[in-house]
Amino acid sequence: MRTTDTRVRRALTAMAAGRPVVITGGSDRDHQGWLAFAAEAATAALVAFTVRHTSGYLRVALPGSACTRLSLPPIWHGDNDSDAGGHRVAVDWEGTGISARDRAATIVALSAEESEAEQFRRPGHVVPVQVATGGVLGRPGPAEAALDLARLAGCRAAAVLCDLVSRNHPTAMCRGGELVEFAAQHRLPVVSITELAAYRRRTEPQVVRAADNRLPHRDGTFHAIRFREVHGDGEHLAVIIGNATSGDSVPLHVHVECLTSDVFGSNGCRCGTELSAALADMRAKNCGLIVYLRPPGPMRGCGLGARAGWDAEDLSHIAAWILRDLGVYTMRLSDESPGFGLVIFGRIRERGLRIAG
Repeated sequence: MRTTDTRVRRALTAMAAGRPVVITGGSDRDHQGWLAFAAEAATAALVAFTVRHTSGYLRVALPGSACTRLSLPPIWHGDNDSDAGGHRVAVDWEGTGISARDRAATIVALSAEESEAEQFRRPGHVVPVQVATGGVLGRPGPAEAALDLARLAGCRAAAVLCDLVSRNHPTAMCRGGELVEFAAQHRLPVVSITELAAYRRRTEPQVVRAADNRLPHRDGTFHAIRFREVHGDGEHLAVIIGNATSGDSVPLHVHVECLTSDVFGSNGCRCGTELSAALADMRAKNCGLIVYLRPPGPMRGCGLGARAGWDAEDLSHIAAWILRDLGVYTMRLSDESPGFGLVIFGRIRERGLRIAG
């Protein structure tokens, strides 16, 4: 098992048991840390522990459906609500205040499906936060990570989070090695937002079938399946040639869209030439699979500008899930794979798919 997967699963075990975990920041907020736990597990003692070691600005991560059901308005009414980071007006459960016991009651009430909007007083002392659709795969933020952990742990869709404060420098936030020391002292698991996102990409399907058709071609008829990403706007194509689903292994060619070469035959790169050669070879052998990856965003083509923000890690996740959907678990690399395709192919192998030879 991957070390990163082990850290995620330890965090899930703690969350399911009602214990707090330490979440560390992603690339945009490097090395910062948050204390998080499932909202349904909130107690006066757990809230008091959190307030003691954090800023005390308690937030409860909630999905958009819960924010709508409980009529939780945003604190920012500008043109772009994302500027407020999803924060809603603070609330108190009816008859409660700022004590640890009272805030625990408010937190549990926010997580309860039977709670109603009229039972909360505004403004209060607990801040609801609406998370992005898709969790950390939609926006790599701490609120999204906390809610993802609660959901994956089998808890209700609500999680508490609060920024950890440095003990060595009380006017600063807890970062880096001090986070590890804090977690070790209190026997808390540590997981990063990046690790959680990678875990979800490995364990949750990232594509769904959008179309399935027979594709007429001058050399015969191919089986074409269009895939759409679950989180994102990317769409990709799998082209099955002949009896590619039978035998011990399937010849595979992973290709990243290049409009200038694939369509217009530009000689500025070998993308289109490699694709055509792979297709011809598979057609001659009546067996093969081409995974054609089309990154979202600006048009991609060699000579048109920089690649649109995708790397081999992102692409390999998508390619691996397409292969799993097709039931292809053993494959061999086609003779016409480009350098970038070789990198993707190598990382597909890391996803547990077998490579013949």
